[in-house]
Amino acid sequence: MPDKVTIRDCSIGYELKNGEGVTKLLLNGIGMSMNHWMPFVDAYSQHAPFLLHDFRGQLFSEKPRGGYSLQNHADDTVQLMDHLGIETADIIGTSYGSEVAMEFAIAYPRRTRSLVIIDGVSELDPVLTAAVESWKSAALSDPRVFYRSLIPWNYSAGYLETHLAQLREREELVAGLPQEYFQAFASLCDAFAEIDLTPRLEMIQCPSLVMVGENDILKHRGFARIIADNIAGSRLEIIPSAGHAVVIEQPGEVARRTHDFLKQLE
Repeated sequence: MPDKVTIRDCSIGYELKNGEGVTKLLLNGIGMSMNHWMPFVDAYSQHAPFLLHDFRGQLFSEKPRGGYSLQNHADDTVQLMDHLGIETADIIGTSYGSEVAMEFAIAYPRRTRSLVIIDGVSELDPVLTAAVESWKSAALSDPRVFYRSLIPWNYSAGYLETHLAQLREREELVAGLPQEYFQAFASLCDAFAEIDLTPRLEMIQCPSLVMVGENDILKHRGFARIIADNIAGSRLEIIPSAGHAVVIEQPGEVARRTHDFLKQLE
């Protein structure tokens, strides 16, 4: 089980892996927990320090009735860093976590050495809005319908073909979660629906890498291009044959590209 700390009246589950160098702070996608990052951590380096945590409303953290926004997540994150004595970090986020990462870099530039944005967006379009609204409705109606509604948006055809049994096992785990988890997920969806980052991306001054799965149909290359075009000096990389959940489908490849990018900053 993760360690726990109370941040702004909310119990946050976290894990700190000590190592050498600048801490790599990993920020979850909306339906993730810390455990989903472990293949990435294992592939990255045995000697690198990592900080992982579940946002308020996610599996290992408290699920309050209110207080959900990308900015609030960023504020929770910096206070977690303060609690652990971490002054600066490489901020690495995927999907919802990448959007929190951008908010963090804007609000706390001195705490952000670099930014890695994986399958993120800085604004909405009608298809993305409709997808998230359907997830919210499913979360509030039926756990199995909810989980199955996520599948086609998050995974590539190749991954679905070879990991069907594993996805069925995850469905069983999700079906057994308490109702408060699904209510909190709906609140996370509401927080995401308020996203309006594009006009502020020029405020991000740190070295930035933008990655996107080639076959991501949810937060596609068009969104990644908007981010890369608006963050000065950022680099855009496309990961072949990957869907939206690229940190799950190809953790080793994401870790390699992240490592190569951050190595240049040393």
